[in-house]
Amino acid sequence: MIAATIDAAAPEAGVRLELAVRTEAARVGAFAAAIGAPEPGAPAVPLTYPFCWMTSPEVRPTLERAIGDSALLPIHEAQSFDYVRVLTLDADYHVVLTFTRTSAPERLTVAAAIATLAGERCAKFETVLRLVPRADAPGRAND
Repeated sequence: MIAATIDAAAPEAGVRLELAVRTEAARVGAFAAAIGAPEPGAPAVPLTYPFCWMTSPEVRPTLERAIGDSALLPIHEAQSFDYVRVLTLDADYHVVLTFTRTSAPERLTVAAAIATLAGERCAKFETVLRLVPRADAPGRAND
């Protein structure tokens, strides 16, 4: 379950998106299996699982708007996760995503803050997307 509200801030401050999310056991299990988890002693919710919320249909329009140019292709460049407490299965969380563009080179940084519905901080993560011109973009020479 994902519910979204959008708060469009000034462009230099980035664009903010708030999500209500849930760590549904079936989806977390599928993700864990895809990455070869769980390993003995690993948390039930893999530490990289929150990235999945960025791929939700509710996030896509904001992501596209933050990229701003359909001739640019986002390439995953880096990500980091910082946990205060691990996420638990079948629990609801509040996520705030902030999308910020930078240039030289063109990048989109997505910062996320994850909290329980009671407001207890759980984690933050950051994903950096390098924005490169698409090979098929108008005006590009075909090699």
